[in-house]
Amino acid sequence: MNRSEYNFQRCKLCGEITAKPTYNLIDSTVYTCRNCDFHFLNHLDSNSEKLSKITQLDEKSRKYIESRFEGSVQLDPERVELVQKYFDLSRCKTLDIGAGLGQFQLLLHAQGAEAQGIEPSSIRREYAREKSNLNLRSELVDNHFWQTGFIQHFDLITLWDVIEHVDFPRETLESAIKLLKPGRMLFLDTPSREVLSYQLSQQIYRFVPGKMSLFLSSFYSTSPYGHKQIFTPQQLFKLVENLGLEIVFSARSYTNKLFSNHKIILAGRKI
Repeated sequence: MNRSEYNFQRCKLCGEITAKPTYNLIDSTVYTCRNCDFHFLNHLDSNSEKLSKITQLDEKSRKYIESRFEGSVQLDPERVELVQKYFDLSRCKTLDIGAGLGQFQLLLHAQGAEAQGIEPSSIRREYAREKSNLNLRSELVDNHFWQTGFIQHFDLITLWDVIEHVDFPRETLESAIKLLKPGRMLFLDTPSREVLSYQLSQQIYRFVPGKMSLFLSSFYSTSPYGHKQIFTPQQLFKLVENLGLEIVFSARSYTNKLFSNHKIILAGRKI
């Protein structure tokens, strides 16, 4: 796939050339697919000049990272508990995709797991080295580093609040599943499109098209690693099943609803 020449009329979920520009935001447009109703932004990080401007961990970026830290701190222990309902983590080979600052990876280490993490943001990797002595990998999961050396290698793969950020969600999940051993599991969570604020924003936009997007701009962003697509539960369930996972758990929130309400949470076992 030539990402530099991507045709946004091609749906990033079903692959059909049936997507059309629908919701105009300040600096981007949300495309919707007439075939599968997938919603995605006409922006790719791989084509963004903004990424090249983020080069080092300075005081400004450090404060920003720390301001975004609380949600994961609150949710990661509950995520570990969820994983532990399905198997013992001791000596498990695990991969956390979109590891952020590595907090979840540290919790897995504490349970005896052989934990690795992927984090594309150079400043987050540097912060993880500085604060936790963690060495996170920069190579994305579809990179040859993973796809040649780690096929059917991992017992557990996690993508916590990640799939909404990647350029191509289907390809990302497909690449991740290749790294799973048969019978082992992938866990993920992501915002749900079936939230009232999103549905209300769609309805208002239809009445005043191009003039009032209401909350839609809060769901999408052209900032580096911002939200590029928002799934419905049915879309995500169908996708992971088509890619070879049996869904064994799903939910809409964690116990801590302050940081996790209106999510899609699922666990799938590789068939």
